Amino acid sequence: MRLHLLITLLFLSSRVLIAQQNQLYKGVVLDAKTNEIIPFATVTVYNESAFVSGISTNDTGKFNITIRAPFTSFKVSFMGYETLIAKRIDIKNEKAITFRLKALISELDEVVVQGERTTTQLKIDRKVINLGADVQQAGATALEAFDQISEIQTDLGTGSLSLRGNSNVRLLINGKPSGLNATEILEQLPAASIQRVEIITSPSSKNQADGLSGIINIITNKNTFRGFNANLNAGVGTKRYNYGIDGNYNFSSFNMRWNASQAGREMDSKQTIAQRYINGATRDFFAPHDFNGLVRKMAIGLDIFINDNNELSLGLDYTNDYHSFYNDTFYSNVTGREDFVYTRNSSHTHNTLDVNANYRTRFRDDNHFLEFDYQFSKNRNLFPAIDFEANVFLFEEERKNTNTLHALAIDYSLPVSDNIVLETGFSYNGRGLESTNRIVPREEIENFEAFDYNESLYGVYLQSRVKTHKLNWQLGLRYEKLMSDAVNVTADETLNLTFSDLFPTVHISYDINDSNTVNLGYSKRVSRPNFRHINPFQSRNQYFEWVANPNLKPEFSNNMESNYQYKGSKFNASAALFYRYRTAVIEQVQEIDENGVQSISFDNIGEKSSYGIETNIDYKAMPFWNIGISTNYYHTIVNSTISLTWDQLYSSNLILKNTFKINKALQADISFRQNFKTQNTFNFIEPRNRIDLAIRLKLLENRFMMNLRIVDILDNNLMFRRTVTQNVVQDEVWRFQSQTFGFLLSASYKLFQNKGKSRNRKSRNYQYGGTTD
Repeated sequence: MRLHLLITLLFLSSRVLIAQQNQLYKGVVLDAKTNEIIPFATVTVYNESAFVSGISTNDTGKFNITIRAPFTSFKVSFMGYETLIAKRIDIKNEKAITFRLKALISELDEVVVQGERTTTQLKIDRKVINLGADVQQAGATALEAFDQISEIQTDLGTGSLSLRGNSNVRLLINGKPSGLNATEILEQLPAASIQRVEIITSPSSKNQADGLSGIINIITNKNTFRGFNANLNAGVGTKRYNYGIDGNYNFSSFNMRWNASQAGREMDSKQTIAQRYINGATRDFFAPHDFNGLVRKMAIGLDIFINDNNELSLGLDYTNDYHSFYNDTFYSNVTGREDFVYTRNSSHTHNTLDVNANYRTRFRDDNHFLEFDYQFSKNRNLFPAIDFEANVFLFEEERKNTNTLHALAIDYSLPVSDNIVLETGFSYNGRGLESTNRIVPREEIENFEAFDYNESLYGVYLQSRVKTHKLNWQLGLRYEKLMSDAVNVTADETLNLTFSDLFPTVHISYDINDSNTVNLGYSKRVSRPNFRHINPFQSRNQYFEWVANPNLKPEFSNNMESNYQYKGSKFNASAALFYRYRTAVIEQVQEIDENGVQSISFDNIGEKSSYGIETNIDYKAMPFWNIGISTNYYHTIVNSTISLTWDQLYSSNLILKNTFKINKALQADISFRQNFKTQNTFNFIEPRNRIDLAIRLKLLENRFMMNLRIVDILDNNLMFRRTVTQNVVQDEVWRFQSQTFGFLLSASYKLFQNKGKSRNRKSRNYQYGGTTD
């Protein structure tokens, strides 16, 4: 009997102990003075001095952690705040813990310094890359910063951008569209102005349905610290320089922010091409490209906090971007004629004005709100060019484009219960394009061409979010109707298009435990014919022509993906699998005829089935040494209705990143990138690799920072490309100088910083779908 009683007591006590060791703790971390949330703070659990577990707060300052071992205390820390030690016995409610951190008076400057490490956060419908203070991104452009993110594929030479092997990507700035194309935006935007990047490969119904491979949303830094604050920054590098100032003036009821900058850049690249035709003809040419650019940017903004529940934000951004091109191409080995030189002098001037107004009113909690957003963007473009052959004038042309965007969005969020939120909204996006082209040939009559395009896109969505202890659901449905009309004034031709479609989305997230999360997602996307496909008046010369296709049909894509993320104290890992099925695929088709004239057009070629995998590993090998490894592989099978050179397409790359914190002031980064063979429909690119080096030195208590960056230190990142069409085989070697085999030295200095600053309550970033590109 005593033995039975002892066994029973031991069993019950073990059950109690297990229950105690598997306790869920939920809470939030706040600023002790302002009650503002502190996102990405570190919450660790200790049993006396032994580490038990740990987690970071999310972007709303909240955390959930299940503790499976005995422990005695919590340790909460964040840069610029005093570390908080909270004993377990002092916790009254395990499901509603509030930790309040006090700012360090002696280290207030640290509050505005980004985290040293770039971190990744997996949300139910997106992956968020918090750039941190990445040494390789210091002083660089957004394009060069993206080159360090394995999930985004870029080319520093061509400025191309793609997600999961597909270039049909939608690029937004703070959730807003732009009249510029993606390359122009990325080359203008400084990397230092980016707070985080949202990679949305399976967008929810709140986002517009265009962008087959997904959306890249760049969230920029917002100066919102109290009082008067200002920063100076400057950089000089291989044929480039930049300087600027940014800051803000903030009090309790309003915040005024500003920035101004200028950047100059020269580039030279050399392209060698050999063409061999089916009929036996040959043609070789050497084409050096000289680029000279100057970008001036100015932005001002005003945030007005009417009361605790009402906020109004106004913003104005202006960009003046000028760049000139000089191409002196030497033709040799040309069948039937002597060697000669073809020269094109051209330039591009575009002025862009963006105006935004946003108003949000909150009701009983943060998830119950009504928001209005209006965006106006006007982009004026001028493209003059003059062509010569053997120093003999051929023709002069001047293209002008004026692109106007209006975007209005209304969003309403209603919490039905603690675990269910309903969201709905309406959007209108209007685009107007006026395009003219004037050509003055030698000894011929001047030719004037005009093309007008107008587009209206209406959208409405309904979305529900259901949250349980570990499982979260997000179901949505979006309806869109697009109406467009195009007028070829020169030929007196009109084209009217109307498309109406439904776009369902499903997202599921499951938290296995504090460290492991799994996501599943499905979305339907579309790529509709727009002015870039049907405008007949675009750049051309005697060896190149653009062919418009007014008969294009919309392309649809069904995207499915799964994501996994593990977060530990020293080791983090993530993996993604995806499948994408596309119909009526809009493909850029290129042909080179027997006379060597290359034509580019778009056509619906059939179907594509794509799949791929992405992996990321981050390991803190030593307190001073961090290792990151990223790999991806993408494969596409094409079922085409037209003749293509290759129907099996693939690409992959690897990034190995080593970051060393030598001491408190000195940090270094050595990165290796390997791009494996890339196979496209009409060409393939041979493997290439490069090694990059970056060093950062902090001085004057972090008020002054110097950065040295050398890209491709071995100078071997050449691009070898072979193009095969029906009439010709073309071999190409392209050497880029777009910060490749160059250096960049940049510096930043905190000119003024208010000592009484604290976090501002306006910490949210707007979610918005934008308009079609």
